[in-house]
Amino acid sequence: MNKLEEQETGQLYAKSINYNEIIIGNSRFCDDIWDLTPLMESTNIHPCRKKIKFLNIESEDMKFTAKQYTYYKLGQISPRTVLEKIRTCLSTFIKFAKLKKFNSFAQVDKVVFYEYVDWLQNSYRIQTGKNNGMQLSRSTGYKKSQCIEEIIKVGQIKGWNVCHFNFTQMNSWEQWKPDEGKRDRKYKPIPENVFNRILDCAINKEKNIITKAAIIIQSQTGLRISEVLSIKENCIQSTDNNSYYLEVQISKTVKGEPENHKVFVNELVVNAVRELEESTKELRRNSGLRELFIFKRYGIVVVNPEKFTNDHLSRFIKRWNIIDDEGKLYGLRSHQFRATLVRELIKKQIPLAYIMKHFNHVSIEMTAHYLTLSQKEIKEMYADMILRPQSKLGGIKANELKTSLQKEFKGKTVKEVNEIIEKLSNSMNFNPLPTGVCLYDFRRGNCTDGDGCFIYNCPNYITEVRFYPVLKMELELIEKEMDKLKSLGRERDWQRVYIKWECLKPLVDELEEQYHERK
Repeated sequence: MNKLEEQETGQLYAKSINYNEIIIGNSRFCDDIWDLTPLMESTNIHPCRKKIKFLNIESEDMKFTAKQYTYYKLGQISPRTVLEKIRTCLSTFIKFAKLKKFNSFAQVDKVVFYEYVDWLQNSYRIQTGKNNGMQLSRSTGYKKSQCIEEIIKVGQIKGWNVCHFNFTQMNSWEQWKPDEGKRDRKYKPIPENVFNRILDCAINKEKNIITKAAIIIQSQTGLRISEVLSIKENCIQSTDNNSYYLEVQISKTVKGEPENHKVFVNELVVNAVRELEESTKELRRNSGLRELFIFKRYGIVVVNPEKFTNDHLSRFIKRWNIIDDEGKLYGLRSHQFRATLVRELIKKQIPLAYIMKHFNHVSIEMTAHYLTLSQKEIKEMYADMILRPQSKLGGIKANELKTSLQKEFKGKTVKEVNEIIEKLSNSMNFNPLPTGVCLYDFRRGNCTDGDGCFIYNCPNYITEVRFYPVLKMELELIEKEMDKLKSLGRERDWQRVYIKWECLKPLVDELEEQYHERK
């Protein structure tokens, strides 16, 4: 494809959906430099850091697809994140494409994609320990690969000029994931003795207010570091009965977009936030920023979540010589605070529903991601949720199970009820599910439904009313899918989805009635 043909192709795409009429910040879609200044909240960022440049893309066809992707991402995430993604991820692939003489994303098939991954891994030394030279962390390599994977997958749906190879089985993470041992260590809860030492040093010794406040807030709330660093002035509020809560923006939600969330906090967090507010008051006044985690470096900027572990946690661990059981400096990662809090809440027998609410999780499965409990402990938790006398159950055999339990618990003391539940959890061979349990005993052999199981019409499936919001949401998603299939005239696909809806709808109705009774 020559330059003229590329330009004609780009113009044809633009004309068909009026891309050239689209305004992005102070620029138009057809411009090779997009000025995002009106879209950037902070006035303290240098003007050159508010512009996306496509000048380095020689191929007009590739440039047009890159612009489509950039515009698509601007509708999903913050302009600052998009700008960084284009600069650090897309620009690397453009260098590769120039080297290999590609002029269109339509040429990026399975072979080219794997060739790009190999090029990244061979051009940069993968960062391990004390290696010198050009280092590329696994996370950075994954981001660079995932960006191209996303362009192809989204482009196939949106009708961009990308290859038509089936990318559904392509997974960038498989090419960059660390070995199992490293991944497990990264998010394990912090050992209790190490955690106590970290908290003591943060409260009583640490002088850097940013490090101190971040550790205290994370350790007491389990919020992600990105969420902690985004808190703004006046984020601490109180209820009528003088209970304090922190207003924070949760980044990963079921809606796929950030939303405001209230997290109840203790006095330790309240004092840390107020101390931070006082220490950054002058910086906020000079910059116009409302964020609390800010510092002065080439202007006044917000602390970068991705650099927090290296810039703050690692130095904190070294400064106070916090070691593990082997006498080595403890390799602390910020996300471990989240897993540690879940462990402590479980130990205190806090109901899973409250843990889900605290973390704004949409299912037990998301909460269970942070659990490092034994299978026996997890079964005991589910048994306590499902088998309690006050449990409100749903499922084909729910009434039968409730009747049996009522007979078993009749006339028993609280202690005796607890003993019965513990005994049942040990004797029953049920399997925890994201929205309930499966009572099928696999010691009897494989389930006859096999992989074709749809749990909501199975007599072995039992759920509890606290899963109602999740199941309600799933029902709504199925209904949306049905509407879409109906509008497309795909009757057979609609019938398949309808079968799921037909099984799930009565279950949701049954739980809804009990859910409102509980309220």
